[in-house]
Formats: sequence, C-alpha cells, structure tokens
Amino acid sequence: MIDRSPKPPEALMRAIAQDLRPVKPSPQPLELALRMIPLALLVSSVILLALGPRQDLSVLGPFLTWGASAAQFMLAIALIWIAAHESIPAGRLPRQIVYAATVAGFLVVVFVTLLTFSTSPVSAPLVRVPPKINELLHDSPWIMGFGCGIGSTLAGGILVLFFSAMFRNSLATRPTMAGSLYGAGAGLAINAGWRIACPFSTPWHALGAHGAAIIATVVLGALIGRILNRRLSIGRRRF
Repeated sequence: MIDRSPKPPEALMRAIAQDLRPVKPSPQPLELALRMIPLALLVSSVILLALGPRQDLSVLGPFLTWGASAAQFMLAIALIWIAAHESIPAGRLPRQIVYAATVAGFLVVVFVTLLTFSTSPVSAPLVRVPPKINELLHDSPWIMGFGCGIGSTLAGGILVLFFSAMFRNSLATRPTMAGSLYGAGAGLAINAGWRIACPFSTPWHALGAHGAAIIATVVLGALIGRILNRRLSIGRRRF
C-alpha cells in the first residue's frame, strides 16, 4: 500500500532537529531526599544558634536532646523521601506506608514531648532575659506559645518553599498528598532544632504551639503542591 500522506517540508524537519535538546532525567527519590538534608540542617542549626540551647540540657541528657532531635530529623527526611516517591507515578508507595509514616511522625513528637516533660517539667521560662520580662513570660505563658508558634511556622514555611521549588516539576497523581508530606517533613525538621532551644517543657506548649506550627507547614505544603500541579496541568493542555 502506497503512503500518499503529505510529507512535512524539509526545512521544518531541519528546524525540529536543531531544536532538540537532551532531557535531564528526574532525580531518584532517595537522591532528592538527600539533597534536602543540607538545607534542612542549615535552617534548623541557624535557629538553634540564634535562640541558644535551653538551660536544662544537662538534666535531659544527650538522649532526650540530640538523640530525640536526630530521630525527628531522620523521620522528616523519610517523609520527604515518601513525598519524592509520590512525584513519580510508577514509584508511588502504598497508602499503608504513607499513613504509617505520618502516624509515626505524630507519635514520635508526642512521645518525645511527654518524656521531656517527665524528665524536666519546666513550666517557667529558663531564658536569659531581664527579670521583668521573665516575670511577664511566667505570668502570661501564651506570649511564649505565640512566639514559638509563629517563629517555627515561619521557619518551616521557608523550608516548604525551598522543597516546593525542588518538587516544581512533580508528576504526582496525588499532589496534595505529596505537598503535605514534604510539609510535614519541613515541620519536623524545624521542630527537631526548635525543641532544644525552647525553654518550656509543658505538653500544652510543645504540642500546642510547636504542634500547630507542624500542622501549618503540612497545610502550606498541601496547598502549594495542589497549586503547582494545577499550573503544570494548564501548561500541558496548552501544548
């Protein structure tokens, strides 16, 4: 059978051939998660250096300070790794693993908070400030809670924005899930350093103020993931 369909012009074929460029393959999920470690460590370390460590570190011991924070940080990287898997439709992990990792993050934060309070039940701020300010913080602990919540939310938001830039070309079929996962990772990474600096041990403060910041980064990540996916979908329809 003779193909009678019209052939494209030779000039057009040459222009297409000259315009072809090699495509850089997407990084593997583990590679993508490892790329996030230096940035997360940097932001978390800057917070700790800026605020200074809490004064009862000797009471808590290395396990409840650096050990617990290291565990939270590793769990944060694991959540980012799962989010990276969400970005590859063929590499998406089962829902059971995703939900189990999310629940594990919640339980680790609660367990570390309760263990820290039982070891050093500090309900008054141990900060190097003038006596009047220390008295004000003691009488109005909500001020410290508000400061911790806003501060850790802003720090976590910075990480979420950096993470979303790394995930901007994501092909996730569940973009809200992917965004909430790397948002949770950002929140846990920030909390890993913030809890060593925060002078309060009370569960209402740690779970209320710090926990609210983690939830905020989860919501922010989910919204950004959804918005980025919508923009990519619009761009694909145009072509």
